[in-house]
Amino acid sequence: MKQRIKRLDKNKPSRSLTKIIIIKVLPVIAFLVAGFLLVPYGSMYFQNNKVDTIQPKNEAVIFYNANCPHCQKVYPKIFWHNVLNFNNESNRIQTINVQNANNKHYLVEFTIQSTPTFMKTTNINQRLVSTNSQQIKQFIQTGGH
Repeated sequence: MKQRIKRLDKNKPSRSLTKIIIIKVLPVIAFLVAGFLLVPYGSMYFQNNKVDTIQPKNEAVIFYNANCPHCQKVYPKIFWHNVLNFNNESNRIQTINVQNANNKHYLVEFTIQSTPTFMKTTNINQRLVSTNSQQIKQFIQTGGH
């Protein structure tokens, strides 16, 4: 059996590491980054469209409208917070899209007047309307403003 020996052809240009990175690695990285940035927005529009009940095990609830610019600012932070707390239900924040007809009853039921509105599951009178990360974090941890 003959073994094939690869000859180096001096006249043929070699593929440099830079070309390989640009052609193969860079598109994969771009795809992953785009996915990382776009997944929360897909979730914002296509999940949470029919929420049957408030989950009392969750730390809080956010009522949001997918077309609200303030909600669009805060939702990705809540999305990744929930991803990081996937195995810890008591630290998660339930998300309810009140723009969807199936969830509009929550606007009346909890007297939601603006979005995004955060509400503690243990005390529905504890609420926060804010996009400020520090205020939201403090509200989630302590229930205070």
